Amino acid sequence: MIIKHLRDPGEHWAVQVEPDLTLRGVDLRHPERPTLHFVHGVAFASKLYWPVLRELVDENGLFLQDLQGHGDSDTGDSYPGWEASIDRIVAVMDAKGLDNAAAPVVGMGHSYGASLHMLMAAAEPERFSALVLLDPMLMPQNMFELFTKLENNPMIDRVRKKSTRWDDRETAREYLRSKHAFKRWTDESIDAFIDHAMWEDDGGGVSLRCPPELEIEVLAKPLLTLWDAVERLNVPTVILYGNDRMSPIGPSCRKAAELNPCIEAVEMTGSHNFMLEHPQETAAQIRAALNRLDAALVPEKPLAGTV
Repeated sequence: MIIKHLRDPGEHWAVQVEPDLTLRGVDLRHPERPTLHFVHGVAFASKLYWPVLRELVDENGLFLQDLQGHGDSDTGDSYPGWEASIDRIVAVMDAKGLDNAAAPVVGMGHSYGASLHMLMAAAEPERFSALVLLDPMLMPQNMFELFTKLENNPMIDRVRKKSTRWDDRETAREYLRSKHAFKRWTDESIDAFIDHAMWEDDGGGVSLRCPPELEIEVLAKPLLTLWDAVERLNVPTVILYGNDRMSPIGPSCRKAAELNPCIEAVEMTGSHNFMLEHPQETAAQIRAALNRLDAALVPEKPLAGTV
């Protein structure tokens, strides 16, 4: 069964995490299958990854979360930092019963969402049976520290130059195609970005769902303790990383695997967004990773005659 779209209201959830802030996402769990708990990257949305995730629903349940100001979740007033974001993710997991789920829960995410899963699993390893992470935002520690100053953060410079509104979907599509970061995305992935990382106004125009101001707030608070989490992690983890030679993420993922025997690093063809450039190949590698992690996902059965 391959679900083509995620538009059935029955698949969606909403949890009020603060008096003026509601987070939303998608619940496609199956009681007898592992649940892939997915969190997106900065300025993206969980449903944007559907070209990859839909390939996994035959064998797994899915639970997708949109962070504040992303996808279907409320924008709120300001970004409180990654610690509070983790608290909210955990609050949603508890509210929706993922803290005592009968089936295994696999932490999964891309970029920022992948890194948040590493921090969560290091702090509370009992939450996840395993992790499968896509190009986590893992960089040398000195880069994290350098990026605490806005003037030193090149990602923030790029955000400030972004266009935020287009007259129609086709104009937005042409704009995305003109940008280096989107050049190798599949047509379906581009459409998914427009569907779920943009919204349509009454005049037919489309705008980014994640305000650039919020994106800057997220990027201005680097994950300074991520390498500590890498060393403390004791949950079986597979990291898929892009082979972009200009990115510091690949070498960092390989270093993480050298530091911690719980971590396996697998190189993928493509950029930081390789999963949206090669969705079927990525899904195949995720399935392979889950198969290798099978022992962690299937609890040992008691011997006959034992309690």
